[in-house]
Amino acid sequence: MSKNSISIHFDGPITEDHSVQLRAFSKTLSHIQTAIDRAYLDVKYGSIWKNARLRDEDYAQTDFMMAQTREGGFIADLLGSSEDGSAHIVKRIENAVAPAYEQASAPVVEEQERLVDQAEARRRNYNAGAQTSMEYGQFMNSPDAPQTRAYGDRSIVKEFDQIASAIRARDGDGSFVEVTLHAGKALSTFVFDQRISAAFHNVVSVRSLGDLVEIPITLRGLDSGSGGISKAKALNLISRKEFNLHIHTDKGFSGLRRYLKKRNPPEFRIVACPVLEYGAFDPLAGDMYFISIVKEES
Repeated sequence: MSKNSISIHFDGPITEDHSVQLRAFSKTLSHIQTAIDRAYLDVKYGSIWKNARLRDEDYAQTDFMMAQTREGGFIADLLGSSEDGSAHIVKRIENAVAPAYEQASAPVVEEQERLVDQAEARRRNYNAGAQTSMEYGQFMNSPDAPQTRAYGDRSIVKEFDQIASAIRARDGDGSFVEVTLHAGKALSTFVFDQRISAAFHNVVSVRSLGDLVEIPITLRGLDSGSGGISKAKALNLISRKEFNLHIHTDKGFSGLRRYLKKRNPPEFRIVACPVLEYGAFDPLAGDMYFISIVKEES
């Protein structure tokens, strides 16, 4: 076997006579390949961004060969074809998944405050002068190291969350999927049974709000939505990317409505909070929570 490999082991009622359902296996392979691609891009560039894609020259570095399956439930070994490159990929996957898996293995996963409650607290603090905002250009050009690392982690762990979903969907029938990593030596083994699969999902899907930032935008669309949360499509005039802007107050929605123009939409500035997913945010096009319109100086 290659020194660098990813082994996938299904067992329990999800298997039968050392075979596994095609739907579960094909989905697993697809998400493993995406995790490999995301890990490679993160290692190559030192960070990763939303919708990043491989270039033609990257495919050889991310090719893993599937060996003949083995018995013991159903076991498939994916072998790295690039000796040095595949080792870095497998190690990056482990570094991303291990902390989330450790949290999921804890007896209790803490509940998180709702985003709308976090947004309201930020709004009150901002209006009271207790919190100030950072210019978005500064925020985008100098993201802190934990944030950069977290976005790479999130792009990998969300693929493992999808792998675990095949087990979550089976209503605790005793099935599990086990992923074992090797990079020159044995690394981690992640076992996703019903409990760990559910807890892992709770860990990696946690959303919270970051600090206040001030952004120049134009509005592209506005939807009153339902359940008290409205949404806008806005163009970030610094990154030149479109992003989702969530609005949790009626006053905020009505204040934004006058800036929605089909032709020559006006430029204006807002204060908003980045929506962090598993502690990560894409500074180019990540979702934001609206806090306030910046008043123009007279």
